[in-house]
Amino acid sequence: MTFSLATIKHNDKPTPVIEVDEQYYPLATAAPQLLQPEPNRGLMNLFNDWAKSETALVALAESLRKSKAGAIAKAPANSDFMTPLQYPNKLVLGGANYYEHMHKDAKMPDFRKENAIPVFFLKAPTTSLVGCGKTVRYPTQSTKFDWEVELAVIMGKKARNIAVKDALSTVAAYAVGIDLSARDWQFHPKHPFKFDLFGGKSFDDSCPLGPKIVPARFVDSGNLRLWLDVNGERKQDANTSDMIWSVAEEIAAISEHMTLEPGDIVLTGTPAGVGLATGTYLKIGDKIDAEIQGLGRLSVEVVAP
Repeated sequence: MTFSLATIKHNDKPTPVIEVDEQYYPLATAAPQLLQPEPNRGLMNLFNDWAKSETALVALAESLRKSKAGAIAKAPANSDFMTPLQYPNKLVLGGANYYEHMHKDAKMPDFRKENAIPVFFLKAPTTSLVGCGKTVRYPTQSTKFDWEVELAVIMGKKARNIAVKDALSTVAAYAVGIDLSARDWQFHPKHPFKFDLFGGKSFDDSCPLGPKIVPARFVDSGNLRLWLDVNGERKQDANTSDMIWSVAEEIAAISEHMTLEPGDIVLTGTPAGVGLATGTYLKIGDKIDAEIQGLGRLSVEVVAP
């Protein structure tokens, strides 16, 4: 019996909820103790002690499945879903992590794992994260606005210099993420090194996430189909089994340099099919739908700045 967690707009305010059998229950009434000690931090409170919280959530989900007491009468609309976590300390993203993406999109046919190290960069959580059903402002500095569907990892334990074999034990949950990119800035000709992950990646509204988070106990991160549509046209379609570096390997690699903390979010790279490969980019009015098997559909619309 699975369950998920989300933050929705309910009665005009952010409301942490648990979803069981497609019914949504506000945690503030179903299990208020889980939102302590700072209720305004919402689901972030769960990561103060994820192991304890998860045990309580499993029991709560089973109880709600039987009683169905306290469910929100009307299921939330797509536009009601906010960023699930309000807000994590760190948002770390990986790149160059699917062979076909590197061979075809990046035009590096000789790319091999044994000759490379993982690519990582940061986005600012408070200005980058966007919830499901929300709008994404077109970055005015760019004319090459691109999409990337990615598996998002939510950390449940601290990870510092962790071994690959132990890394998955630090994961609390998974979600759908989109890494939006300004390719003309990522490869700006005036940049001294012709490669800029700040200008190309870290702009406002650049990281849609959601609609929910699903506990790791229900997810096989190494075998998930993920895909992305723009205006109903399929652009990306792959499986996480095609990753160059697994989730465990990425966590271990990040932890060599930076301590990952409970509630931090890691995006794990995108498969082939981005706009960069064909010179086809997003425009104002475009609708993006990204989905990962068992994790839900994340939908956003590009609007004027």
